[in-house]
Amino acid sequence: MKPLQYSILLLPLILAACGYGFGESGQSVLKPEYRILAISGVENPTTLSWLEPRLRKLLRDELTNRGTVTWVDEKDKADALIDIKIISYNRPTAVAGSSDETLRSNAVFVFEATIKSATDGSKLWSSGGISQTWPFFSGQETEADMEVTRLGIRRLADKMSQNY
Repeated sequence: MKPLQYSILLLPLILAACGYGFGESGQSVLKPEYRILAISGVENPTTLSWLEPRLRKLLRDELTNRGTVTWVDEKDKADALIDIKIISYNRPTAVAGSSDETLRSNAVFVFEATIKSATDGSKLWSSGGISQTWPFFSGQETEADMEVTRLGIRRLADKMSQNY
């Protein structure tokens, strides 16, 4: 039984050596001098008015929970500014079957984020395009909207950590 006890104690050390971790470590692609952030803007070409405030809240909450940045509301008090550009957001449907009923759809959220220095406007980091999908059935559109945006912002936060 003793070897099993030692194995259980060594497992977290072995996983940590392989780069796995438990919980967020507070690491960031941003240098410490750029970790006071403000959201500069959310470019929303869609007609979905709920999308911009939802992304702002999700981003602030996700990065605050990870402990990687400090948020300020005023841009002139920030060291860096983050911009989110929504490339597309849609819920295409496909019909299938003899009765032409919509069986399953996907919410598709495509966006990118850029972080710039608040002092000189130089680009500090760019996420590149992030595409997130979430499958849903008829009547689950609201749940799909909430989930696809939550997962998209989580992917952005993952990309902002150095361990990603």
